[in-house]
Amino acid sequence: MTLPDGSPPPHRSDGDPLRTRQARRIADALGAQRPPAPCEGSSRNHRTHHALTRLAEVLPPARELLRDREWLAALSACTVLVDPALYMTVVNHHILCLGSVAGAADEEQLGAKELARTVEALESGHRKGVFLVTEIGDATSHLALRTTAEFDPERREFVLRTPDAGAAKFSGVGVPGRPQSAVVCARLLVDGTCHGVHPFLVDLCDERSTAPGVAISGPIGVEALPLEYALVRFEGARLPYDRWLRGAASIDDAGVLHDPGGDPGLALRRTLDVGRRLWATVPTAAAAAARASAVAALHHSRHRRSHGRLAPGAPVLSYRTQQRAVLGALAEAFALDRVADTALDLWQQAENAQAGRSADRPAAADGAAFTPWAAVDRRLSALKASAVDGAERVTAECRRRCGVAGYLAVNRLSGYSGFADSFGAAGGDNRLVLLDVGCALAEERPADGPPAGTRPPPDPDDPTWWCRAVTDLEQRLAAALRAELADGRGRGLEGMDLWNPLLERARRLGEVHTLRLAAQSVAVGTGAGSDPARRTLTALYGTTQALRLAGPLQWTGVVSARTAASLDAAADRQCARLAPHLDELATALGPPESLAPTPLTDPDYAAALRAALDRPDGGNP
Repeated sequence: MTLPDGSPPPHRSDGDPLRTRQARRIADALGAQRPPAPCEGSSRNHRTHHALTRLAEVLPPARELLRDREWLAALSACTVLVDPALYMTVVNHHILCLGSVAGAADEEQLGAKELARTVEALESGHRKGVFLVTEIGDATSHLALRTTAEFDPERREFVLRTPDAGAAKFSGVGVPGRPQSAVVCARLLVDGTCHGVHPFLVDLCDERSTAPGVAISGPIGVEALPLEYALVRFEGARLPYDRWLRGAASIDDAGVLHDPGGDPGLALRRTLDVGRRLWATVPTAAAAAARASAVAALHHSRHRRSHGRLAPGAPVLSYRTQQRAVLGALAEAFALDRVADTALDLWQQAENAQAGRSADRPAAADGAAFTPWAAVDRRLSALKASAVDGAERVTAECRRRCGVAGYLAVNRLSGYSGFADSFGAAGGDNRLVLLDVGCALAEERPADGPPAGTRPPPDPDDPTWWCRAVTDLEQRLAAALRAELADGRGRGLEGMDLWNPLLERARRLGEVHTLRLAAQSVAVGTGAGSDPARRTLTALYGTTQALRLAGPLQWTGVVSARTAASLDAAADRQCARLAPHLDELATALGPPESLAPTPLTDPDYAAALRAALDRPDGGNP
């Protein structure tokens, strides 16, 4: 079995990122915390800021942290479980802000005293870092940013300007009260000429007020992932030359730009290359949230009694509907764990390959019609979309299956569901990524596959069946879309007239592509020697996905109506086979109880809930 790029998988230890030595150090620094109430406003913001300081005491320096997959995986998994809003803060601060500095500031720049002080304050957690790219007024604003950084040759400074209200930047920026800095993505203007989008490190505010030329709006609430968010505008803010995170580029004393990294068209891709690390690690957070949700729902369903007429006093999990939902969620959470491994593997391979190239000249990538993300790295952006969409399904289903308990903040499921829902748009909008992926696949030469009729007959109990089926489905959807494109071009259509009627087909192809990547990731670790419980869990994952896509599977001819009708019985059979292994699976997939305690896992839920709510100090259950 190979990775989604066709290469063999590297050796991996199968280490759980929640149980490594790095995770223990992070957990010790944060301490187990009861989830904050949903509407604590600025107090929640201050809580996450203080957590940054505690994390800084145990994390390695930024450049070391950002190269170490074990540290990044542990940081992602632990913070999302403790508090999803903290995870969003960590993404902004460590992955995007410090990641941009580490990737684009050379040693000479970092030696500049003024810049060095800011970087030191960020690494210590004294300053909070954010990443400002999205502009609030337009869809897909990344492709047409209007914030400008104009070079002033006399003072060798840059002047940042927001042309109008629609170009205001949006991110998790708090009101003054704690020092904050941002990596700002802006169009570089030199002598009136635009040289593409470049990153600049800007101090936004200190404990008392905003920096000169910076305007921060009042706080904006986001219910799904509660933090203070704000709009940021620049009204002639001046930046020293060394605040331009320029890589190998420079502006000489005559005011002439020299950029060996390529033409202005590549600048945006270079600036957003920091997204690779984000997409490599978001799947780890998504898998951790999905695992915790599925295991909590499983425990609650086993302990919770139902008083329906069919079986008064029986555990909720005795009902087939609950089994299918909860064990199906457990199976998908297990699959997402494999997706997370694959994303880290692909990122590591890309990092190793990048080491042999100039950091200012990114690897060749596909074009993008809707977002820049697929052009930066199609595989990693697709894996991010796959992981987040899967986590959204798992967390939402588990929350629903726990009844009102699933919606109580103290039980954490609502927070995990909010995280997954938010990251459908954050870090690259999933639907737009899928559109770009689908469009790119339709333009490619068809992949070689086995001739029609040579695939083995469907067997949903075979853990490799779903991987074969979804691969076949992707190929057939791609062939159909290519045929429609050829027909449209034959009629003289192009651009919007050609693509607009086909966009939903392209999105579906992109979605199936991500599911194929996930299925391959699962199949890599599910050989003949794997234990029966995991093989059954893998089979149930495939059956659950096939039931979701029963329509496309049938109308493309991948499966017959008879096979599709047999999937319900297969899912029930697989759930029954998993029943003797539930303790083992819950132990393997659940997080350490001390990291993210929840009353849902306690056999006496009512007593555990009361104990959690009765602690006035905000302690743990």
